[in-house]
Amino acid sequence: MVLACPHCGSRNLRYSHLSSPVERLASLVGLRPSRCRDCRERFNVRMWSLSNLSYARCPKCLNQTLSTWSPNHYHVPLRRGIALFLGGNAFRCDSCRHNFVSFRPRKRRKSRSHALAN
Repeated sequence: MVLACPHCGSRNLRYSHLSSPVERLASLVGLRPSRCRDCRERFNVRMWSLSNLSYARCPKCLNQTLSTWSPNHYHVPLRRGIALFLGGNAFRCDSCRHNFVSFRPRKRRKSRSHALAN
C-alpha cells in the first residue's frame, strides 16, 4: 500500500498532531491525521490494512520501502541499542533516510525480473 496525498499525489507525508479528542479516538481504530509536506494539505489515512499490518513502517513518513543499516557505522542511541540487543531489526527508510528499529519484518519487494516475466 503506497500512501499518497489525495490533493497533489505526493508521497512526501508525515503524521499530523492529534488536535482533538475525536482524533485521538479515531487513532485507536486506525485513522490517523496526516499532512502532505509539499502542499500542506491535511487528511486522514487508514493505517490498518490487514495485509500490511504485520510489516514494519517508517515512523516518520509511513513508507514501507525499507533497507537495512549496520549499527557498526552509526552512533546508536541507548533505546535503539536495547531494541537491537533484544532482537529488533535495523531498518532505513528509502525515501526519508530515517534509521529506526522495529520488531516487525520488512515487507519484501517484488523483483523486477519477476514482474517483467508476468
